[in-house]
Amino acid sequence: MELTRPHTPNVPRVLPQDYENYALSFYFNSYLLPSTLPNHQRGFLGYVYPVWTRASHLSPLRVAVNAVAQALLEAWSFINPNSALSLARSHYAQGIVAVRRHLQNAKDIDDDILLATLMLDMYDGIMSFCGARPHKGPHVRGSAALIENRRGLHVNSTTFQGTLLAVRSRIVGDALNKGESVPINVLTWATSTQTSPRTPEIELEAINVELANLQVSASGLQTYSPETAPSASKLLAQAIELDQRLVGWTATIPDEWIPTCIWDDIPWSVHDAGLYQNHCTIHHSIWTAETLNGHCCSRIKLQLVTLACLDHLILPMSEIMRVNAHTAIQDSADAICASVPYHLGDRIEPRRIDDKTVQYPRIGERATPDEHYLTAAAYGGMFLTKRFMELLKLGPILRAGQQQWILGQVERIKSIYLAKPTCDNS
Repeated sequence: MELTRPHTPNVPRVLPQDYENYALSFYFNSYLLPSTLPNHQRGFLGYVYPVWTRASHLSPLRVAVNAVAQALLEAWSFINPNSALSLARSHYAQGIVAVRRHLQNAKDIDDDILLATLMLDMYDGIMSFCGARPHKGPHVRGSAALIENRRGLHVNSTTFQGTLLAVRSRIVGDALNKGESVPINVLTWATSTQTSPRTPEIELEAINVELANLQVSASGLQTYSPETAPSASKLLAQAIELDQRLVGWTATIPDEWIPTCIWDDIPWSVHDAGLYQNHCTIHHSIWTAETLNGHCCSRIKLQLVTLACLDHLILPMSEIMRVNAHTAIQDSADAICASVPYHLGDRIEPRRIDDKTVQYPRIGERATPDEHYLTAAAYGGMFLTKRFMELLKLGPILRAGQQQWILGQVERIKSIYLAKPTCDNS
């Protein structure tokens, strides 16, 4: 099977006879096409197709990819992959059995096995988005265990290091969202990735590791007492230093990553579908938009730590620091909301994944890149849902009406994808 940029398989009205290969073609050509953009990262997904082509037909990766491909084709055919009609569920179960059988036979943990566990995790993410269950990440924990026990293979391969970084990113992200510390063994993985390029994503993740652990320490400041002041003062100093690094991170990203703010010539259909504060931002890619929105969420979490520390301290600058923290939270929330048109365009109801009649904001007379029609439809709803769920936890901290606007956009995503995303990530 070959990846071909010009052609995207149509979603069939009836199941083709060779449904399995059709689903694979749909997945590879809609979700895994190589990008033409510079400085473009897609995590572990960039390794799936090359490893899949080399994997044995008995490899667990083959079955796991089938599960994801069929689940996505079903979803875009507006068949809920959680339903009894789903053909993907059996492949998912077979994928789990195949991984277990491989490990029971004490075989080496090759790249295809690690990628199989991540594909099974991706399947769980799709099911969570479609409303089956919270995405609790058991397969990522399995991936972490496999990395710890990998034996007899080169650990310096590009694929292994890329997969390791993807697993690490998921673990750090989960720790941030759940208010947990990052496991100590995961912290030691940095020594295995020293030869990997220091991309903006990796640099941001290094800050997030410290932020996750800082959140845990700050959660211990439950009630005010004289004994808490020294701890609060120390944590506040750490929070200020981390925030300086987060702000400084934005100066290190490639120039093309810097979003362009658009105020004029935004299509009215985009206005009507969902525009917050009469402007929006256009990004280098859906992936860089997700990274920048993740940066916004990290800044928000750090400001909440700052506010928690200030509750236990009496400082001359306390009030100014509170105002600055609330301003940073609001600015970060606004930045995420401004990215909505770039993710969703003017979609308000189910449409084809390759529908090029969708209107997106654009810079001047520049046409919307063909690549964006696919990637925004494929990933935009899931990426935004994750960030919206984090913003909704802020409640009254957001300005009046913003929470209601975000809830309206969540409902819009449900209408576009016929999805029922679950937000319980604990």
